[in-house]
Amino acid sequence: MQKIFLLVIPALLCFFTNCKKDNNDFPGTPGNPQITSSQVPEQAFFGDSISFSANVSDPLVPLSTLKAQLFFGEDMVSQTTIRTKADGHYAGKVFVPFLKNIPNGKATLKLVLQDIHFTKKEEEHQVTLSRPQYSYLYLVTENGDSLKMLRSEENTYLFRTATSAPQIIKGYIVAPAFGNNGNNINFGWGGGTIKENIKNPITFLSLQSSPYNIQFNTFTYERSPFASYKLNDKEMSFTADGHFFIDLNLNTGDELKAEGVQDFDQYWIDPDFLKKDASGKITFSAISGKYRIVADRDKKYLNVLTLNASGEKATLQPDGSGAIWIAGWGIAKPGMNNGQPGWSPGKMLCMAPVKPKVYQMTITASTEKGNGQIRTDYFDFKFFFQDGWGGEYRGPDYAETKGIIPEIVTVQESGNLGLSSGKQLTEGKVYIISIDCTEGREKPKLEIKEKI
Repeated sequence: MQKIFLLVIPALLCFFTNCKKDNNDFPGTPGNPQITSSQVPEQAFFGDSISFSANVSDPLVPLSTLKAQLFFGEDMVSQTTIRTKADGHYAGKVFVPFLKNIPNGKATLKLVLQDIHFTKKEEEHQVTLSRPQYSYLYLVTENGDSLKMLRSEENTYLFRTATSAPQIIKGYIVAPAFGNNGNNINFGWGGGTIKENIKNPITFLSLQSSPYNIQFNTFTYERSPFASYKLNDKEMSFTADGHFFIDLNLNTGDELKAEGVQDFDQYWIDPDFLKKDASGKITFSAISGKYRIVADRDKKYLNVLTLNASGEKATLQPDGSGAIWIAGWGIAKPGMNNGQPGWSPGKMLCMAPVKPKVYQMTITASTEKGNGQIRTDYFDFKFFFQDGWGGEYRGPDYAETKGIIPEIVTVQESGNLGLSSGKQLTEGKVYIISIDCTEGREKPKLEIKEKI
């Protein structure tokens, strides 16, 4: 037994001795990587794929990787990694980012050779970079059309569409590959700004009618036309049809300040959601909560919609909170001549929550083509729990009706409201529609009264 133990010890010592002598195992002694005959161009363009090559070797241990790292100043902006399983000649390409507001200048391309023991050999090359001088760009619209943009005479980075564009258009911009090593550069919308190498559509919006030309600057990424509306110092987003909107948490009495809204002094102000004094100051008058305010440029009014906590259009809840919506004909916001919702889901009128679980719409009677919010001689509308089909109020659902119901206004079995036989509303007179749901959604109290 003792003899066997003595024989094992020399074997183990021999094993560990051999391991230390083998430089191919890790950990081990450092290697000696070498870079020779490297080839890197002295000049390139932003957006290029720079070709590089080098002979690499390590006489002590196997190699691992050859990296090409591109630096703008101290920042590494691009990198390519090549696996080097054996000594020899290797070649690759590293992309030169196309970034805004970066002037012509010098970049550093660093070749970094590493072996399996993490021993490195580095070699630096200076590359002079220039911005491409494109002759033209393309604007690719959402429907697939391609509009050519020509370089302006006054600025080599400024491009304009050759033909007039519609008032609102969306698309991404393509700069074609420039030079022998160039790549197509796409400019799209991301993170609230224009970015390179994405295709999300950019919106171009003119407050003026055509004709006008779309412009884009490949140095600053500035584009025009693009109207900017702000509410309470916050930039509003835009809808598909060119209107602006913003979602805000508002408290009763908060002031609303608009900036950049064209013809804002001519906007109709919803009297149930907002109040405007003689000085033009606008304050929020509905209950505190989350709301979407749409600056409707065509109809010239601030359309206020009640939202839930998730930022979606609110719906009437069983406890009576939320929102009530109106659909039908003969009732409108901002006026009969342009604001009737019809029976179109998504376009219903939102009643203002003037008190918790109490909803109101103030209306002025006018002719069919007048500026009032209800027709004197005809209307047919009803109340819904959401801005679309689904829950709705029928005639028998109301726990109470009062005011000019049923003398002038009739509530039908279906829930539709219309004029009583032989009756009309008085032109120019103001009426208030209110639904009280303080006892819950199932016990609403409907009132239509003349405003005193």
